[in-house]
Amino acid sequence: MAQHSGVTFTDAIESIDGNVYDRCTFNRCRIVYSGGSLPMLNSCQFNDCNWTLSDAAERTMVFLRLLYHGMGPGGQQLVEETLKGLRQAAPPIQQ
Repeated sequence: MAQHSGVTFTDAIESIDGNVYDRCTFNRCRIVYSGGSLPMLNSCQFNDCNWTLSDAAERTMVFLRLLYHGMGPGGQQLVEETLKGLRQAAPPIQQ
């Protein structure tokens, strides 16, 4: 786990799994989350960045897409309820 405080990343590819970022700035970066340990993003700024899911995180998205399109109304309802839960505020995650 890497810890970054007050760092500016520019034109970088940053794999964020398990890392801590406090008051960092990301300019034109590719931010990659692979489904590993959750990153901590505290008061960071993201300017013109692209977000990418890979590995386990990408497979989770593919699985949700398969449920939604392959299981009929039941699969669509399951995915919609999952998204509804994501939209609700939740307490911070303790690591």
